[in-house]
Amino acid sequence: MTEGIKRRDFLKVLGVGGASAGLTGCSTQTAETLLPYVVPPEDITPGVATWYTTVSGECASGYGLRVRTREGRVVKVEGNPNHDASQGALATHCHSAVQGLYHPDRFTGPKVRRNGALEDISWDEAEALLAERLQGAGGNVLLLNGHAGPTLSDVMDGFVSAVGGSRVRHDGLSLAPLREATRIAFGRDVIPHYDIEPADFLISFGADFLETWLAPGTLARGFARMSGEDHGEKGQFVFVGPRLSLTGQNADEWVPVDPGAETAVALGMAAVLVAGGADAGPYADLLASYDPATAAAAAGIEEETLRDLAARFAAGPSLALGPGVAGHHRNATAAHLAVHVLNAVGGNVGSTMHLSPFRASMGAPAYGEMESAIASMAGGNVDVVLVHDTNPAFSLPASSGFAEAFAQVPFKVSFATEPDETAALADLILPDRFFLEAWGDSNPLPGVYAVQQPAMQPVPHFDAKQTGDVLLSVGARIGRAFGPATVFDHLVARWQELHALADTGDDFEMWWQSVLKKGSVTVPTTADDAAVTLREPDVALSFDVPALDGDGEFALVVYPSSRFGDGKFASRPWMLELPDPVSKIAWHSWIEVHPDAADRLGVRNGDVVQVASPHGSLEVPVWTYPGIREGTVGLALGAGRTVAGRYGTGRGVNALELLPAVAEQPSGALVHLSTRVSLTPTGERYKLATIEGADTQHDRNIAPAIALADLGHEEGDYGEAGEGYGQDEHGLSEMQLMGGFVPVETEGEPTAYPLPGAQYGDYANPEETPRWGMAIDLDKCTGCSACVVACQSENNVPWVGEDELAMGRDLAWIRVERYYEIVDAHHAGPVDVRHLPMMCQHCGNAPCEPVCPVFAAYHTPDGLNGQIYNRCVGTRYCANNCPYKVRVFNWYTYTDVPEPMNWAFNPDVTVRQNGVMEKCSFCVQRIRDSQNKAVLEGRAVRDGEIVTACQASCPAEAMVFGDLRDPQSRVSQLVENERTYRVLDALINTQPGVNYMKKVTFHEVASAAH
Repeated sequence: MTEGIKRRDFLKVLGVGGASAGLTGCSTQTAETLLPYVVPPEDITPGVATWYTTVSGECASGYGLRVRTREGRVVKVEGNPNHDASQGALATHCHSAVQGLYHPDRFTGPKVRRNGALEDISWDEAEALLAERLQGAGGNVLLLNGHAGPTLSDVMDGFVSAVGGSRVRHDGLSLAPLREATRIAFGRDVIPHYDIEPADFLISFGADFLETWLAPGTLARGFARMSGEDHGEKGQFVFVGPRLSLTGQNADEWVPVDPGAETAVALGMAAVLVAGGADAGPYADLLASYDPATAAAAAGIEEETLRDLAARFAAGPSLALGPGVAGHHRNATAAHLAVHVLNAVGGNVGSTMHLSPFRASMGAPAYGEMESAIASMAGGNVDVVLVHDTNPAFSLPASSGFAEAFAQVPFKVSFATEPDETAALADLILPDRFFLEAWGDSNPLPGVYAVQQPAMQPVPHFDAKQTGDVLLSVGARIGRAFGPATVFDHLVARWQELHALADTGDDFEMWWQSVLKKGSVTVPTTADDAAVTLREPDVALSFDVPALDGDGEFALVVYPSSRFGDGKFASRPWMLELPDPVSKIAWHSWIEVHPDAADRLGVRNGDVVQVASPHGSLEVPVWTYPGIREGTVGLALGAGRTVAGRYGTGRGVNALELLPAVAEQPSGALVHLSTRVSLTPTGERYKLATIEGADTQHDRNIAPAIALADLGHEEGDYGEAGEGYGQDEHGLSEMQLMGGFVPVETEGEPTAYPLPGAQYGDYANPEETPRWGMAIDLDKCTGCSACVVACQSENNVPWVGEDELAMGRDLAWIRVERYYEIVDAHHAGPVDVRHLPMMCQHCGNAPCEPVCPVFAAYHTPDGLNGQIYNRCVGTRYCANNCPYKVRVFNWYTYTDVPEPMNWAFNPDVTVRQNGVMEKCSFCVQRIRDSQNKAVLEGRAVRDGEIVTACQASCPAEAMVFGDLRDPQSRVSQLVENERTYRVLDALINTQPGVNYMKKVTFHEVASAAH
C-alpha cells in the first residue's frame, strides 16, 4: 500500500482534467487531508455517477457498453440497451474489463531490451528507435494483429502500405471454416448472422453459442426469448455432439455422437427434407448418398431419431448452428457446409439465417496465414515484426514453431498492454492504451456502427499510448505520413462518411453527439439475402468422420473456455475465481471423464492423470462428468499461461501441448479435434477448487420443473388445492416473541411483511412501504454466471484465491447451482440440467436474524435482510442458521489489493474488512439512489427503475426486481404465475423475497419437485 498522495502529485493528477483526482493515494492506512477541486470539471459532480457509452474492444462481438464512472474513474461496465446489435446483453468476460483497466501488472511505459533485460525508455526514444529500424527493414515488415475495429484496421492497412510490409491477423478461436463454408455454399465471403428468437426449433451441432461462439451474450438473449415459456408455448432445442457444454446443458434433448459425426446427422436430416420435396440444388447427389439409414449408421444413432429431428426441423421456423471451435477437425469446412445445406433446404436463409455482407465478417483469420508468416520469419524474410492484441506464442501449439521463428526476427515489437508470452520475446514494448481509455469503433452487424469512446482519462500509473497513434507518428517520422495525424481524426473522417449515409437531416456535430450518447447508429443497407441459393461447390471436400491421430483410448475434445477465451482473460482474478459454469471448478484445469470410464481407469475426482497424445503430454486432475461420451475426454483452452502476471501465471495446463499444428483445408483454420489420448493415473491427488456441492437435489424442492403439457392444470403450490405458501397440516404461525411480539397466524404470502404482530415504529404502515423482491425464471436462466461477476464488481466482493476457495471460503454473493436430473451420454433422448442462481433470499421470517447476539442481522421496513458490518463480531451464528447457505465469512482482508486495482471499488458500497459476515443486499445502494432521486423529483419510484447488478447483467433477461406490494409491478405479476415457487419455503417457512419460476420441460417430470 502507498503512504498517501503528496500535494504536488495531487495537483498534477488534477491537471489531467479531474479524471483521477486524489485517487493514487487510496490507501486507508494513514490519515489524509481532503482537498476540494481547485477547478471543478464540468462533467463531474462529486458523489454522482457519470455514464458513458462505448463498445468492448476485446472481442469481435463488439458488445455495446454503458460505463459508470465516479469522480473520473471507471467503476462498473454494463450492457447498453440502446446498442442496436447487443441490446443490453453482456458476456461474462466483459465485466472483467475493469480489472484489465486497473491491472497492477500493466506495463508502466515503453521498454527496450538491452543486454537481455527490459529497461524503461521514453516514448520519443521508443518511436525514434522503431522508425530507425523500419527505415532499415527495406519493406520486410510484418504486422501481426488480433481484433481491430474498422478505423484501427484502416490505420493498420495504411501503415503496412506506407512501409511496404504485410499484415496477418491471428485469432486463437478463429471461425475461418464457417466463413469458408459460407463462401462455398452461397458465394458470399461472410460470417452469417443468426436470429434465434423467431425459431420454434433450434438444433446445434456442437456450437457453444451461449459461451464462446460468435456473440454469446446476444445469442443468449435471442435463445432465452425463443426457449422461455410464454403463455404455454416455447421453442425446442436439440444439441448434437459428444460433450454437453453449457449450451448443451440448456437443451431439451441431447443426441450424443462420436466427435466429428455431427456432419452425418446434418446431411441425413437434409436428405429427409429433400425426400419431402425440398430443393437441394447442386447438393442433391451428395444428399442421395446420405439417406437416413446410411446417415444414422455413420452417426451411430437410430434412424427414427434422425427422421424425427428432420420432421421437427421442417415444420419451422427453424435454425441449425455449428459446429463450434471444439469441433474444428480436418473436415471442419465440410461440416459447416453440411449445416448450411440443412438451413438452405429448410428455408432458413433470409429468415433466421442472414448473409448480408459487412465488415465484421473479416474477423475470421485462418491459421494458414500464420503458417506462411512463421515460414517467412524462420526464413529470414522479416526484419521487423509488430504484434498487436494477439498472443501467438501461447495460442498456437509449440509444434507450430512460432517461438523459434519469432526469435529469428532481428527486431520484434509488442503493443501488449500487460505481460504475455509473446511480449516476453520482444525487443521493444510500446504499451497500448486499454480500450476504456481509447477511441475506436465497431461494425457488429450489417448497417450497425458503434463508437468506442474513452470513459476516463488514461490511468496515471501507466504511460500508455494508443497503437494507432504510434503507427501514425512513426509513419510521419520516416516521411511516409498517411492520412490525419491521430486515430481520433481518422475516426471522425470515417464517421462523417457514415453521417452522409444516415441522412438524418442534422448537421454532423449534432448527429455525432447523439451517437456518442446512444452508443450506436444504424444506417440503411441495400444487401438482400432472401434470394440467396446454394451454388455449385468449387473445392473438393470430404464429409466423412475425420480420422484422429494416435491410438489412445479416448478422443480428445479441446474446447474454448467461457471464462478465458483463448487465454486472453486468464490474468484477471474475477475470471480465475469464477467457477466454470459446467464443472464449477475455478483457478486450475481439469479433464472431464465419463464416470464409467473413470471407474474403468480406477480414478475419481481429484486424481491426477497423465494425458498423452502423439504430440505431447501433461498432468491434470480428473473431474467426472456424465455429460460426455464414454470414449471421449474434454479439456478447456485458455489456461496454463506461463507469462500472465501475478494472478494468472502457472494456473492450470495448456491443452495446445497435446495438439499438432495442422491447418484444416480449405479454410486454413487450426485443427482442434485432431488426436486421441491415453490417460494414466499418476497416484497423485489434487484438491479441486470447486463450489459444486451436491449435483442432485436429493428430493428437495430447490429447482423443480413442470412439463409444458401440465401448465394450466396444477392445483396449487406444491400439492393439493387450497394449500398456501408453506402451509402444512398444522397451519402456519409467525413467531415474533423476541422484543415483546406475540405469535401471529399468517398465510405466508410474498407481500406478508411485516406481520401484524411486528408493526411498530418504522414498520407500522406496511401498506405505505414497498417490499422489494425478485422473480427469477429458471426456464430462461442459462447458468452463464454473468450475474456472479456483475455482483462482484458492483458490491466490491473480493476474490480469495485458489487455496481459500478449495477450503470453501469463497466470498461470492451469488452462486449458480447446477443439478442433474436426466443426463445420458449413451442414448439420444431428453436432457434435463437445471441452473439456479442462489443469493440471499431476504426472508420475511429470516432464521439468521434472531440468532445474532449483536443484532447485526436485521430486517428493514421495506423487506430487505440487512447486515450492519460495523456491528458484526463474526460469530457466524447467522451462517449456521441460514438454510440457503448464502452468508459468507470474510476470513482475511482480501480487499487489501495493489494499486490501482483498488480504483475499481464502488464508492457507494462499503469495502469490508476481515471478521464480518457478508451477503447479497439486493444492491441496496441502487435502491436508495433511485428512492432519493424520486423524492427530489416529487414522485414515486417507477416500476423497473431499480435494476440490480445481476438483473442488469443477465443476457437471458431471467431476473426481474421490483415492489412485491405493487399489483401493477412486473415482479408481483410474475409472483402470481402458476410456475412460481419459493425455495424450501414449504418446508421451513422462511417466506423468501426471491421467487423462482419452475423450469418447463417437454418431457414428463415425476412431480413438481423433480
